[in-house]
Amino acid sequence: MRIPRVLITAAGVIFAGQIFAQSDPNAPIHLTPRQQDVYAIYSMLMPGAVLANLGASQNQRWAIADTTVNAADINPALAPEAALKPPGDHPRRFHDAVVDYEQRRNERQTVLHAFHLDRPYTLLTPSDVQEFRTARTSVAASDADQQKYSGYPGINYFSDVYFNPPRSAALVYMVAWCTNLCGQGEWVYLEKQNSQWVRRSGQSSIVSGAQPF
Repeated sequence: MRIPRVLITAAGVIFAGQIFAQSDPNAPIHLTPRQQDVYAIYSMLMPGAVLANLGASQNQRWAIADTTVNAADINPALAPEAALKPPGDHPRRFHDAVVDYEQRRNERQTVLHAFHLDRPYTLLTPSDVQEFRTARTSVAASDADQQKYSGYPGINYFSDVYFNPPRSAALVYMVAWCTNLCGQGEWVYLEKQNSQWVRRSGQSSIVSGAQPF
């Protein structure tokens, strides 16, 4: 996947001789109401079952790609309406969220330091992602690179979140990747109930080995 390199304005930390953009709860971030919904959904879905179920020594920190994937990145290609069935009680909400996806499926967004998670997380630039992938999959990877990414179980990728007009329903694609043979990608449909986002579907659509590149 070719993603343009972007600059995130946030605090940095030095880890194993490298500078990463690291989560900072004290950094002021002013989110729009839509962004508040986006990051509530992202935080709720982190880190995905395939990464959460790895050993405790491998999930001390979460790694998240700093740019959203778009329709061209999803591999195997899978549209939300092909992966999911709308709930019988609110089919219009689902279809309206699909319309938003169809209109914006080629866009990518910068991922912000706005997650609320149970442990530190790092936003990885495209070059960081490639280095991480090499460290996990190549026999020629250096000890320094393997050490640099130890403690991260894998990488989480998200699409943008696609809403119906009143933002009472949402669709998002997510991938949790740890190696070439360890990954799950899925579309998830959610609805807002009593001001909280609730997952309505998505588990049955998991594609093992999915990679957004």
